[in-house]
Amino acid sequence: MHNSNKFLTMDLETRTIEGKMIAYCVSIFDGHNSKSFYLSNYLNVKDILKDSVKYLMKRKYNNHKVYLHNFSNFDAIFLLGVITSLSDSIRPIIKDGQIINLQLKFANKYNIYFRDSLLLLPSSLRKLTSQFNVENKGIFPYKFVNNENINLDYIGEVPNYKLFDDISLEQYLDYKNQYDHNWNLKEETIKYCELDCRSLYQILDKFSDSIYSMFRLDITKYPTL
Repeated sequence: MHNSNKFLTMDLETRTIEGKMIAYCVSIFDGHNSKSFYLSNYLNVKDILKDSVKYLMKRKYNNHKVYLHNFSNFDAIFLLGVITSLSDSIRPIIKDGQIINLQLKFANKYNIYFRDSLLLLPSSLRKLTSQFNVENKGIFPYKFVNNENINLDYIGEVPNYKLFDDISLEQYLDYKNQYDHNWNLKEETIKYCELDCRSLYQILDKFSDSIYSMFRLDITKYPTL
């Protein structure tokens, strides 16, 4: 038995337009490289989600676990339809109404498994970055993208302080001073989404080492704490 590092992390950024939540950015991190998908490069939401899942369907990722923080209660809503459209061999494990493991078989012999890291580490990603001493979550104006009149390729002034959550005015001013009327929504979204993926990967890597050191258990073999 050994401590496996056969896992990836994935994150979705969403916006709410007219009461409907849609994914507009997806990022994936495999421990070495990041890959992102942005809605303005696609015709519709289904295409961006499909492309992101297809990116995972590679032989080198066979038997890898793909962790999303809060997959069971959030990301699965967006991804489940796309995943089932890409393979006739889908096997979910559901417990207490939650998907705790979703197996996707492709090319008749390879598998990837979607997991919820929140079921292993039941805390917010921001708190976990502090507890595990890894890269901190960035800051982002979530409310800015919920304006239907905002173009996803917006470049201009940094959004108003009121459009950010859980930051001090001092943090906002420090952030704003980094830009000179050239704040780029696409670049900042991808940067933020990729940072979340890296942070989650680092957390899981440290958690995996700790659990293996104490109990000789490989966390990728168990979908929940």
